[in-house]
Amino acid sequence: MKPFQSLRWKLTLNYMLVTVATWLVIEIAIIGGASYLLIYSNLMPAFLVSAIDGFIVPQVASFLQQPQPDVGSLTAWMEAAFAEGITFTSPENPRISFHLGDLDQNAVLIVLDETLEQVAGVPASYDFQSITGNQEVINLLVAAQGGQKAPDKITNVSGGYLQTAVPVFDGGGKLTGIVLMVITYPPPGSLTQMLSLLGVSVIIFALAAGLVGAVFGIFTARGLTRRLERISTAANSWSEGDFSAFIKDRSRDELSQLAQQLNRMAEQLQQLLQTKQDLATLEERNRLARDLHDSVKQQVFAATMQIGAARTMLSQDINTARMHLAEAEQLSHQAQSELAALIQELRPISLSDRGLISALEEYFSGWSRQSKIEVSFSAAGEGSLPPSLEQVLFRVTQEALSNTSRHSEASRVEIQLDWDEEEVFLKISDNGIGFDLHAAEDRGMGLRSMRERVESVGGNFVIESGPGQGTVLTVRCPLDERADHGR
Repeated sequence: MKPFQSLRWKLTLNYMLVTVATWLVIEIAIIGGASYLLIYSNLMPAFLVSAIDGFIVPQVASFLQQPQPDVGSLTAWMEAAFAEGITFTSPENPRISFHLGDLDQNAVLIVLDETLEQVAGVPASYDFQSITGNQEVINLLVAAQGGQKAPDKITNVSGGYLQTAVPVFDGGGKLTGIVLMVITYPPPGSLTQMLSLLGVSVIIFALAAGLVGAVFGIFTARGLTRRLERISTAANSWSEGDFSAFIKDRSRDELSQLAQQLNRMAEQLQQLLQTKQDLATLEERNRLARDLHDSVKQQVFAATMQIGAARTMLSQDINTARMHLAEAEQLSHQAQSELAALIQELRPISLSDRGLISALEEYFSGWSRQSKIEVSFSAAGEGSLPPSLEQVLFRVTQEALSNTSRHSEASRVEIQLDWDEEEVFLKISDNGIGFDLHAAEDRGMGLRSMRERVESVGGNFVIESGPGQGTVLTVRCPLDERADHGR
């Protein structure tokens, strides 16, 4: 059943079944309609009246016109007609023929005179009284006796018999007799033959229709599945970040409209990603400019002032000049450390190969060595984290430690990272001097940047601090589909 799990073969099978079902319904309707017309409509009685009036009545009239009807010859002719199976054709429609021998033992043919007295009949075993004692037959005979020849007046279908009474006239238009025929109706075996014909035709039609439907379905489904494959291929490229792939579909149906909408969506996503990248680049530039202004620029300016003071004091007090130079040297070292830290932050981080924990441990080692601040790090988690979430956590930690080294005067930082199936928990705390949260928000210090990064993945960012109290930063991020849409 594997092949039929694909859309192409599902559509092919569907086309084939629909075609077969349609042809079968049409065939059954045609055969059923033909059967109804033959058995239950007025077609057969009218044809029988026409056949009797056109073939049997002239023969019977020739016998009844004799002064003394030759009953024996008439009976012999009637028996021969049944035995030899004489075929006669409808005068109105030559394509319709009637084979009298087909009636065999399923019909009774009786000739009556104008007074409704029996003249002759076949087969010899029929019961005249039983047949003519039926009220419906009596009504037909009376109608025929009155010269009626309309099929609906002199024929009747009831009780499993088709009964017909046709008047016989001489050359002058005088009634000389009546031909009464009673036939088992429908003829035995006719329904069986029709069902047999239906069964054979069903098999033939089903095979032919199935073949036509399969061929049509294959070609139709082939084109449809190819168009869907193009959409799937483009979607796979988009999922990998390649938005240059577009769906080519020149038709104007609903599937083409969907392809055009997806192409527009891809263009918009590409523009959005480019905009986000531009904003991220601008944000990093602004942060770098702020950090350079707040730290390195101030230290270089202070070092310049110390060097200037030392130059002034060289000729007056060499010891004081040396003290200013030592202070300038210390400020230069601080500026060098600040620049090293900024370079470390700007260096591209590859988390995919090592994972978040390994990348953090390497970063903590270098940061602790440069900042002379002890780092205590613990991590525990179940399974892996989404790459986008790892990037956010790394950058937030990096920003937090950068602020710690520049402003906290701390000697120790504790970092805890835990996650389970529902959320990630990050806690960074130091034993520094703390700060005023409101004043820090006004001056920047990267707090807004960290908060925006965390909120971009649906997380919650909380920072607690105060003068002389140290600083505690807490991050909680949900582990659901929102994490994968972060940057």
